[in-house]
Amino acid sequence: MKYLILIADIDEFNPCKESLGDIVKKEYKINHMPAFDFSYNNHECTAVCFGIGKVNAALGAALALNYDKFDGVINTGWSGAVSGVHKGDIIVSDSCVECDFDLTPIGRLPGQKPGQDEYVYKCDNALFKAACSVEGFIHGNLGTGDFFLTNKELGNKYKEIFSINAFDMESGALGAVCYLLAVPFVSIRKISDSADDVGVEDYTNSLKTDITAFSDIVLNVLKNL
Repeated sequence: MKYLILIADIDEFNPCKESLGDIVKKEYKINHMPAFDFSYNNHECTAVCFGIGKVNAALGAALALNYDKFDGVINTGWSGAVSGVHKGDIIVSDSCVECDFDLTPIGRLPGQKPGQDEYVYKCDNALFKAACSVEGFIHGNLGTGDFFLTNKELGNKYKEIFSINAFDMESGALGAVCYLLAVPFVSIRKISDSADDVGVEDYTNSLKTDITAFSDIVLNVLKNL
């Protein structure tokens, strides 16, 4: 099987690559995006760093999926805690939604997109089961918006509307692309902060101290596929 590993931030991508060590076979670029290939547990994988935010996520996923054919997409990165998760937890997405997509003034539901049957993107069952079978991984709903969430009141609002457990800047957009292209998708996020006024400090500390976070996540999931 062949899997696409999508990581937003170069400060998350490079430590992942370095900690994979000798199993990295080739480094190159897909369009403008840093990429590398590796093999593990009889799976061929391409990891791509697409950049932070929803536009970069959607463009990066579309370009990478146009570059080659993949059996599934795995996204990983840091997220902020909203409800029921804590710093250090690893959360596997039941679903992903763009919390900041808002056409409610013209009568749509929060997050609802005209012309789409789905706007809360359920993750692939096989990828979900493989990730949830990793000891210590939990599952829940991911929310996405084009900002670093530090406002607890806004986080609580999104929790009430969308029942999210964690918040990031990419998973909802990646889920949208994979839904439209009918590609199996899962997002697996490690909680770096509490999405509050000390969230930036906690996130920065996580970048510096937890350098094997995403290689560990990816290898554990591939082991179960």
